[in-house]
Amino acid sequence: MGDPVTWILGLGTLIVSAFLIGHLLLALVLIIPTWRICTRAGFSGALSLFHLVPLIGSFIVMAVLAFSTWPNGEASPGRR
Repeated sequence: MGDPVTWILGLGTLIVSAFLIGHLLLALVLIIPTWRICTRAGFSGALSLFHLVPLIGSFIVMAVLAFSTWPNGEASPGRR
């Protein structure tokens, strides 16, 4: 067996690595549809890259889409 501190540091590294990999996978899944939504709304598709920012990136994208005026105008239910 090893030193307990080594085990704790190793476990912490494993947890952080798993979080980062999971976050990256989720961000990559969200980037493509968000890119399309942003371009249809008239924003730059690069806005969807905020999903790569851990913890607050998705909230930034949602806030911009929800609270700003869309350059292409808001879609009405009968308009495509």
